Amino acid sequence: MRRLDDWVARIEAALLGLLVMAMTGVTLAQVVARYVFGAPLIWSEEAARYLFVWVSMFGAALAVRQGAHYALTALAERLPPAAQRAAGVVCIVVAACFLLVLLVTGIEEMMQAHLQDAATLPMRMSLPYAALPVGAALMLFHLVLRAIGFGQRA
Repeated sequence: MRRLDDWVARIEAALLGLLVMAMTGVTLAQVVARYVFGAPLIWSEEAARYLFVWVSMFGAALAVRQGAHYALTALAERLPPAAQRAAGVVCIVVAACFLLVLLVTGIEEMMQAHLQDAATLPMRMSLPYAALPVGAALMLFHLVLRAIGFGQRA
């Protein structure tokens, strides 16, 4: 399972890097087109926004894997060890439930968005909307592996 976790994380990191490069390139192209050539690109803002959504979801999944999401620990640190473990289980269950809801509603939204075209790009809106269920599934995958002891430890 750890090998699968590592393999998925490598793919996420590679895609994250490519998406950040693409977002940077699109933004740079917009700046050059607008200020050097005086002809702004009509599609660049929309493309950068959709790339940013994908970057955010892949980044959030990697953060779940590494245990890097923000946590309030002041209360938990004051609990006895048994209560700390119970609070940890409750947090994992709540996070998993939230991610399951995000996954299911993300799929529904993505299917609905398939009926709509992007404003300036030649694509269906299901592609940007797919970031939500893909990101939720990846976060859930890493959360479950961490919870059962197979994922990367912080």
